[in-house]
Amino acid sequence: MQIAIKTDESPFDPEFDALVSKLLEEWKVPGLSIAVVHGSESYSKAYGISNLPDKEMTTDTLFPTCSTTKAFTALSTALTIQDSKATDSPIDWDIPVSKLLPEDFVLADDYATTHITLEDALSNRSGLPDHGWMFTFTPNDMTSESLVRSLRHLPLTNSPRTTYHYSNQLFSTVSYALEKQTGQSLGSFMKKRIWNPLGMHDTYFSIPEVKANPSNAERLSGGYTWIPDGKGGYYYHLEKSMNWMPNKGAGSMVSTVRDYTLWIRALIEKSGPLEGQDTLVKPRIFHFDSGDVNLPSPYHAYALGWFVDNYRGQDFYWHTGGWPGFGSYVGFLPEKKFGFVFMGNSNLARRASYELAVYLMDKLLGPADPKHREKMSSCFAKQREELDENLQPTKAKDSKRKVFPNLPNPPIPQSLPLENYTGTYRHPSNAWITLEITGGNLTADVSQGTLPSKLTFTHASGDFFVAESKVLDLISLGPFGVEFHVDSTGAATKIGIPLEPAMKGENIWFERSSSE
Repeated sequence: MQIAIKTDESPFDPEFDALVSKLLEEWKVPGLSIAVVHGSESYSKAYGISNLPDKEMTTDTLFPTCSTTKAFTALSTALTIQDSKATDSPIDWDIPVSKLLPEDFVLADDYATTHITLEDALSNRSGLPDHGWMFTFTPNDMTSESLVRSLRHLPLTNSPRTTYHYSNQLFSTVSYALEKQTGQSLGSFMKKRIWNPLGMHDTYFSIPEVKANPSNAERLSGGYTWIPDGKGGYYYHLEKSMNWMPNKGAGSMVSTVRDYTLWIRALIEKSGPLEGQDTLVKPRIFHFDSGDVNLPSPYHAYALGWFVDNYRGQDFYWHTGGWPGFGSYVGFLPEKKFGFVFMGNSNLARRASYELAVYLMDKLLGPADPKHREKMSSCFAKQREELDENLQPTKAKDSKRKVFPNLPNPPIPQSLPLENYTGTYRHPSNAWITLEITGGNLTADVSQGTLPSKLTFTHASGDFFVAESKVLDLISLGPFGVEFHVDSTGAATKIGIPLEPAMKGENIWFERSSSE
């Protein structure tokens, strides 16, 4: 039975309303929809605009929930494991993914291929970093199968179970394995086994599914990014809809804060499909990332689709979701029977939501120690400094110094005429980049992916260039150094780009297409 949600009571008092207004302006978020679960009650309220210029946000506004999908994928895995116990081929958390996908799941390292389990994949301890550049450089119509098969071409940076690496690609891999195991789409499985039992009848598995129903499409929020206009001002850029099919269980869901209160309550009460699923929030690996909404603690943990922290003596489980134009934040304190969900129409809504969540938890837990308040204030201030810095345009000469601090003076001339660097370069993962000359500059319009990017290259020294990227709001690809390999015949045969931060400056190499 669906829980009645109250919309006119605390915790949304005037002080909270004022803080929301302040943070929406500071973080340039057009609107935010919020819900809180506390004890037997649920509350919700919406602020600001869902679709510019003037469509008001509501608590029934639909949002891509992005990576908060991961917890549903973890639960789907637990239920599939549970179902398998009654079959002739039972599986468990420790089954290697390669046994479920023997033809498809192959990694660059044989040991990793044969030893990475479902548990490893869903706890971000596989040793395979995220390789988020795949969203930009691979085709938008990539299938789940082709994504999984492409992983063999991506470098690992650590051995399994030794290091935390957030990996959308492995959540997508598990989603594909679940579909093979159950014989149905993951969205259908979630609807039947999770959403319907919880009464989540306003939750969907993809943007296209929402848009297929005109009344639902009307409630879908636009997604916005506050960016410089190149003339000294700023404007809200309307982002295109999120629709990368392999993303599936990594971040494809669409829902409302009202529906998510039913999910949060089940998590707190361990009821419905969550009964007996304590393993989902058991920490699997520690990590030390500062992140964008991590509490200022020396370490954190990750479970199965959940981050695990301790806030003022309380176990705190949470996850964010982000995509250009959208940000979400879900968390709960089970001992206090308290939880929250924020959904906003800017990726930076996560930052505003973080500060609001801390406010709500402090109000719940009572006056905080002065040192704690000082630590949180410092954390918020640092985030604002980062925002101000990121919004400032970077001059080419500053980018060169940042990327190549030891450039010779004068720099070494480039070894080839600019036009000789142009052409299409391909990576075996089915990623590619095409370089051309635009306005006298070497450029690349990487438009084949779901996160298109425009790159501009500035010569630094020799066959090294600095690239600036205009991927908005989510994945920062610049400024960064780019290296060309020129062979003995004087031909540019490869371009190396440091696309994966965990590789610490090592390049992903694209080879010139043989048709060039």
